[in-house]
Amino acid sequence: MVYVWEFEFFDSDGVVDAVPCGSLGGGGTFGSDLNDAVESAADFLACMVDDHLMGGVDLPAPDFGHEPQHSGKIIAVAVSRELNDIPAVTAADAARILGVSSARVSQLINAGLLDSWKDGTKRMVSKASIEARLADAPKAGRPKEMPVAV
Repeated sequence: MVYVWEFEFFDSDGVVDAVPCGSLGGGGTFGSDLNDAVESAADFLACMVDDHLMGGVDLPAPDFGHEPQHSGKIIAVAVSRELNDIPAVTAADAARILGVSSARVSQLINAGLLDSWKDGTKRMVSKASIEARLADAPKAGRPKEMPVAV
């Protein structure tokens, strides 16, 4: 499906900021020039769409015809995204990659530490959230208590 959202692009401290118009949520992105900022806005929109798709939540309805709030340019950015576009593995594969049990993967999903969704009868886990978990590299076992100086 194609998703279209308006962004305002404006100069700010030597870069071009890109802020979504309307009710997409907070945040934004930037680029070294307008073309780079438009590419970054497309990536930003794709991430927002992916988050909504994984959570089974509809995006707010877009509205058009916004006026610049920062004396910039309003440009509509479009991305084509489907749930199947998100690189993912099954929960069982995620457990093998992370070196943990399937039950631990379920705990990580419930704690919001891994992004997942149901695909029919399979639980899918995004590869990006697995990579982020591996980069965090938590140690096994309970955290060690730090000595307290008196």
